[in-house]
Amino acid sequence: MKIPVFSVDSSHGLLGYLDSEQKLLDCDEAQSYLIQVPDRTARLYADDALLEMDDSGEHWVWQPGFFAGEMIFELELPDLASPLRYKVDVAPAKHKTGREQFNEYLQQIVDYVPELVTGTEPALQDLAGRSSFVSLWLRYSRLRQFSGRYLSGLNAICERPIIRLNSQREQMPLHMAKSVDETTIQRLISNPRLLAAFAEDRTSETALAPEDWNLDVPFHEPSLDNPANRLIARQLVEVRRLTRLLLAELRDLRVTVSETKTDLMARLPRRIRFLQAMDKQLGRLSRRDPFARVNMDKRGAAGFNAVSGNPHYSMTHQAGIRILRLGLSDMSSGEQHYTAPTWEIYEAWCFVAIAEALELRFPEFCWRLEHKPESADLALKGDAGEKHISLFYQMKCRSLEKPNRYGYFSISRERRPDMVLEIAKGENKQFICLDSKYTASGERILDSMSSAHIYRDSLRCGSISPLLSIILVPANKTVSVLGSDEYWDRYGVGCAILNKQSDTASLLDRVVRALPF
Repeated sequence: MKIPVFSVDSSHGLLGYLDSEQKLLDCDEAQSYLIQVPDRTARLYADDALLEMDDSGEHWVWQPGFFAGEMIFELELPDLASPLRYKVDVAPAKHKTGREQFNEYLQQIVDYVPELVTGTEPALQDLAGRSSFVSLWLRYSRLRQFSGRYLSGLNAICERPIIRLNSQREQMPLHMAKSVDETTIQRLISNPRLLAAFAEDRTSETALAPEDWNLDVPFHEPSLDNPANRLIARQLVEVRRLTRLLLAELRDLRVTVSETKTDLMARLPRRIRFLQAMDKQLGRLSRRDPFARVNMDKRGAAGFNAVSGNPHYSMTHQAGIRILRLGLSDMSSGEQHYTAPTWEIYEAWCFVAIAEALELRFPEFCWRLEHKPESADLALKGDAGEKHISLFYQMKCRSLEKPNRYGYFSISRERRPDMVLEIAKGENKQFICLDSKYTASGERILDSMSSAHIYRDSLRCGSISPLLSIILVPANKTVSVLGSDEYWDRYGVGCAILNKQSDTASLLDRVVRALPF
């Protein structure tokens, strides 16, 4: 089913169609769209959020926020057993950076500190790999993406499980023995009386009791308790444990409303229903053969070899590995994940770009990146003798002259600048505030300058005020005066363009030149 999509900003002109066989392109962040309703009984979900109809009841209203990537739409109809899925591509604002530059931001962040990429926005980006950090929505996304493949694999295993013969030995009368082996013959030879009896030697002096006529024979019994089934059963337990953990976290999740982030609360009910259904299906499968017949206490490497030789087992095991994997480390088409809003991606990239520029500019320094330091989200620190350089990301400066771990505070309310660049030589210290603004509009740049003034006037480190307070933007064509050296020197505030990695060199030149040492 194809569904027409109209752009509100172009006089309701037809943009394209939701088509299950083709991704809809040319949608932009922070715009408005109308999607035609094919049936009044239909429901359309945009990343698990139910879309509302307009007053006419003929269109669903969709307004993507500040995000970029691939979105999943699902259409539910009463006569369909499962929803129809559509893919829509949302592009970052062209007047700010455009898609190609935005993808470079993502790549650079993932290479340096991948956890800054992840978020809760509806758009998905091609991200994969593994690392040590744990994220609720990263793990949920993996479970959601690979659950279908994993469940179908488990069902296929239940229908065609691997069966191995367990070899045992039994004492059995001759007339009931179906097979003998070398051990049987050897034990028979070692018992002359029994051997003579079987040969019907009438001269044998001692008659055998009935129970002494038994042969030691091999016995083979089909069994589901084998290494392959044990490995998949243990993995099933882990996937179900993860499902229940995510379900508990989503039920207890406290959502804060933000004007610049997509409402998460609208998406929670459907995600909770998915996890409930997943838990129920996994529980039902765990009670079926072969999983109910295995002894999971038996461990060993044999399970991996057995699994790799069977297509159903191998596919299921690999899907389970993808579900249980932690972190991410690269951009790849192997899977997709929720990311932060575009403005947050720009903030993170500015930190990464400046951090890498510092390491390149001062190679004689010993650099280290501190994750989750006290009073900040990240901190890059470099030392060279009595010289010290620190770049703090999202530093919390407490209110009313209460210094944080590094001595910074606000003389008024609590402040949280995107970056604080501190350069010290011995006891002599200076710092500069850098605040990222993902905008290219002259009006919004002027409005954003208020943060530069606030940080300049309110932040302190001991008795030291910021030497400069600068906002960083991807483009600035209409108010270029804010970027001049004269403006910076005169007012101690200004605006700098940071759009690509090469811009960081000139920014550091200007910043370091402003320092007194």
